[in-house]
Amino acid sequence: SVSSVCAQKVNYTKPSWKFGVAAGANFNYYNGSTHNLTTSFTPPVTFHKGDGIGLYLATSIEYYRPKSYLGFILQAGFDSRKGEFNQVISPCNCPADLEANINYFTIEPSLRLAPFKSNFYLYGGPRLAFNLDKSFVYRQQTNPDFPLQIANADQTGDFSSVEKTIVSMQIGMGYDIELTSEGKKTQFILSPFVAFQPYFGQNPRSTETWNLTSFRAGMVLKMG
Repeated sequence: SVSSVCAQKVNYTKPSWKFGVAAGANFNYYNGSTHNLTTSFTPPVTFHKGDGIGLYLATSIEYYRPKSYLGFILQAGFDSRKGEFNQVISPCNCPADLEANINYFTIEPSLRLAPFKSNFYLYGGPRLAFNLDKSFVYRQQTNPDFPLQIANADQTGDFSSVEKTIVSMQIGMGYDIELTSEGKKTQFILSPFVAFQPYFGQNPRSTETWNLTSFRAGMVLKMG
């Protein structure tokens, strides 16, 4: 007699819970004014606009049922708002530069909306950030009309009056790219995303008018 073995294909439903890691870049834009850097150091110039790129690295938890409209996203991790102010000229005709190394631990819960019940989604919600680093580097060069002058040493320190906690908001959009077939028990998904975080509530300090706006672009690798 001949015995036959029939292989049965197992179909798994798409997971509702997904866990992963998000990585990206913050494109930071400074506005307002910054003059008094610490309680004991005030440079002879005022800085205004600036920009920079900072790292974003976070864990991610998502919940949404496949083919549904609404879901939830929670990301938490390292959030850098570092940048450099535009160069200004001091009264001695000396170019002056200011670098800001502002970093946070951020917690970002968001409502996830898939308007077409597809892989495309929008999200938005509050941002709660806790300051980790507030250092700066102030650099004043010599007067270019007197090239034999000895350059001043860089002035480093921590900004004074820095807010320990920032409460702001964000809106963004992303797209889920499925990396594994539906027949696999473990599903991997790659999601490129972009987000906008306006200046509302993003004043790093409780004094002066320095505020920042950020655009974020990156990817989330999710597993469910």
